[in-house]
Amino acid sequence: MPGLAILLALYPAIPGVSDGLGWTAHHNAVVSVSWNLVMFGTGMLVSRHLRRFDARRVWCAGLAVMAVGYTLVGFFHGDELQLIVTSCVADLGSGVVVAVAPVLVIGVVSPDEQGLGGGMLISLFGAVVTAGAYAVLGAHSTTVEGTAFCLDAGYSGIFRLGAAVTVVALVLSVFIPRLRDPEEDPADG
Repeated sequence: MPGLAILLALYPAIPGVSDGLGWTAHHNAVVSVSWNLVMFGTGMLVSRHLRRFDARRVWCAGLAVMAVGYTLVGFFHGDELQLIVTSCVADLGSGVVVAVAPVLVIGVVSPDEQGLGGGMLISLFGAVVTAGAYAVLGAHSTTVEGTAFCLDAGYSGIFRLGAAVTVVALVLSVFIPRLRDPEEDPADG
């Protein structure tokens, strides 16, 4: 979703043709520092204190905040302030999710399959969600001289898609088995 937000920021604002914000790359980079710092700071804070809490519950809380944030971005992304505030909410949840994900992989996947499981999950998730997001954008675009310009319905749709995928991940998280302590794993023997 953050990568697709770049399209929103950089595409030109042309009434009836393109509903982008029309920012320069430099302006986009300056503005996006806010939500990137929120994600980084949250990830650092959570990872530092994660041993005190049940990782599955922290994961679910992060997914819930992320879903709310992406929903908000879907409705409120029309200017700089809206995008900063709503993206900061989404990246608050994202920071938690990014911090907890490796702990969950280590806690439920055997050591022999951790690289394969984590890599497959990220690759599959990235490919499917990205293809879906571009399909949503393409369904809500205007083509002028061979160039597709995205409309607001497409931008709203991709962020709502991000929220929906996050909610599905939250529901599936109910089935995450109890984490094992890697230090007590008999397979490491």
